[in-house]
Amino acid sequence: MRILISLALSALLAACAGAPVATDYDTDFPFASVRNYAWLDSGSAEDAQPAARSNDLMRDRLRKAIDDRMAAQGLRKVSSSDKADILLTFHMGITEKVEVFDFHDHFGYYPCFDRFCRRGGHAYYPGGINHDHWESEYHEGRLVIDMISPATRKLVWRGISERRIPFMETPEQRRLFIVDTVGTVISRFPPGNHAH
Repeated sequence: MRILISLALSALLAACAGAPVATDYDTDFPFASVRNYAWLDSGSAEDAQPAARSNDLMRDRLRKAIDDRMAAQGLRKVSSSDKADILLTFHMGITEKVEVFDFHDHFGYYPCFDRFCRRGGHAYYPGGINHDHWESEYHEGRLVIDMISPATRKLVWRGISERRIPFMETPEQRRLFIVDTVGTVISRFPPGNHAH
């Protein structure tokens, strides 16, 4: 049983690998001097359904994952914003999406390139053309991590990741998904840092 759980978690992490990340930042802000941070707030939901806005479990996992990743990058958390080099917050949202698949089975006259083709490069296959159209609904999660200047209270760095949310049965699977997503986003801070 333990082996099956390990395999399932490995498959989940493999599916999570390579989360797309976009960043934007203030080129004049002295990121090299940032040594610590404080939370601006506990995180909120951005353009999310009510279920996402009230998901304390997900918000707490996100906050812990961000704290752990910031510590791993040598940034110390302080309790007071007055002592912080930068302020941090995040937003999360979930959107329902539809994926469309179209499949064509070619019969009748169709180009081919083997020795059974007739002259002109076409062969005849009776039966016509079949067309299949499938639609699959899924959820896409959006995580936005913001860094704010304590002096001006203006946004100086933003990292965004949008990715399809896989089916997850256990809290541990959800935790690993969040750790992977947060790690990919925070790895781009400070600007110019691409260590994964």
